Amino acid sequence: MGRLAGKVAVVFGGARGIGLATVREFVAEGATVFASDIREPESPVEGAQYSLADATDEEQVATFVAGALAAAGRIDVLVNNVGIHLAKPLAETTLAEFDNIFALNVRAAFLGTRAVLPHMIEQRAGSIVTTSSNGGMMGRPADPVYNATKHALVGLTKSIAVAHAHQGIRANTVNPGAIDTDMLRSTLASPDDFEARQHQLVASTPAARVGEAWEVAKAIVFLASDESRFISGAVLPVDGAKAAGAMPSNRYSLDFDLGVR
Repeated sequence: MGRLAGKVAVVFGGARGIGLATVREFVAEGATVFASDIREPESPVEGAQYSLADATDEEQVATFVAGALAAAGRIDVLVNNVGIHLAKPLAETTLAEFDNIFALNVRAAFLGTRAVLPHMIEQRAGSIVTTSSNGGMMGRPADPVYNATKHALVGLTKSIAVAHAHQGIRANTVNPGAIDTDMLRSTLASPDDFEARQHQLVASTPAARVGEAWEVAKAIVFLASDESRFISGAVLPVDGAKAAGAMPSNRYSLDFDLGVR
């Protein structure tokens, strides 16, 4: 029997990267999965039900959640996995860019959680997992506004955990580091730069490698499952120890051997 057998899961941002990997792992673990995104999935997971929905649109979120409830009768797991990156110094960030990234990264999690929470309260059970970033655990000079949105998600999640623990509802974040996804590759000049720039991408990562989307998805499965039923308000880094602290000074270089993947 799968670790999520009998559970109904809603995944926002399930068409690619970590979201798609999560849908795949959830189905493999026996969950009934409803996934949404603004795009069609790169490779649809057999057994999952997909919908096109904008996670920043209140009406579309409500319609998607209502559809999942009508079809399955309950929602046991919510995964908020919607976000974009912004690699700009604060002084170069426009107000429009600031508003846009907060509207997407934070508003989407707010709307998804608000839509699902009343049903979890009614059934007195539920697990909410939100994808933040190790940038939500520490300062990073290259993307401060992005990091601010990820800190906001951690604060929102901890507050939900404290407010609703007595009602059987858990809320946690996963906080990935450099993960090989389309979003990471889109930050490069071209997709071909990925292999050439891996040393630069992980020069501050003790594990000396880029992670895989499935590694984050496995962490999400754990937080969604009953194996973590007394864990709530946790911030779980999946980042090869980058957020754990500073490395020895001679490790901040580009000539080390990449870790085995």
